Amino acid sequence: MKISIITPVYNAVSSIEKTILSVIQQEIKSELEYIIIDGGSNDGTLEIIQRYADNINILISEKDNGIYDAMNKGISCASGDIIGIINADDWYNDKALQNIENIFLQEPKIDIIYSPLHNYYNGEYLNTFIPGVLNNLIFKFTLNHPSCFVRKTVYEKIGLFDLSYSIAADYDFIFRAYIHGFDFHYVETPLASYSLNGFTGEPWNKFKEISESWRVGSGFAKQTAKDLIIKRQRFYLVWIAKELLTFLPKQFIKPPIARRIKDKFRKAIAGLPSDQFGVW
Repeated sequence: MKISIITPVYNAVSSIEKTILSVIQQEIKSELEYIIIDGGSNDGTLEIIQRYADNINILISEKDNGIYDAMNKGISCASGDIIGIINADDWYNDKALQNIENIFLQEPKIDIIYSPLHNYYNGEYLNTFIPGVLNNLIFKFTLNHPSCFVRKTVYEKIGLFDLSYSIAADYDFIFRAYIHGFDFHYVETPLASYSLNGFTGEPWNKFKEISESWRVGSGFAKQTAKDLIIKRQRFYLVWIAKELLTFLPKQFIKPPIARRIKDKFRKAIAGLPSDQFGVW
């Protein structure tokens, strides 16, 4: 078996080395192919990447059309049976690739592995994201892409990332895989760590995420029962209202404080309604 890991990067001089090391220091029996797709960095990122040239199988550095375009380039180059994508601000946890290697070898019917995800803010551990129920993918993205490992045959059958999405293309891809009936396998051990300082953490991007997420499931939802369509409409109205109500406070309340507030509410009412869509 061969495992291909792809890192899309653009001007990440402060974090790329940690990402690279988290890949090349993994110990596995399978062949490892490491692919880095750089968007034409000019901040010293490429110089750091070149330090590890002996451990990088493919390096492409050129202007692209965003992170999902970079991912698509990497997937097109990948020759592995299994593909993982880890962004330049994120990193794999110890023995992550060993864990997925063992599972894919033991369970050849599995198409996609996913897991919880450690969240970090300003370099410090914040909490662990627990994925939501797969059935709720019709409403929103209940997984987190850095923890996903996908057989290349899935991309070959349903296509790559849809570049019409700037935030939700990973959700769109996973949703397409789910409705096509591919076999998902949940691993309880967090496989990756995620930095909340990235692009999707910007306040206004949340509303763009809502808009794109609505579009992801809309076509499929039209083919389902009317009660599900209504539930989905209500879900998005509540989501928008919640983001509008919390928009200003989020400008002043940092993630560590927000997490403590959420934890208190969660304990007081034995869980939040949103937990079934993923516990942040």
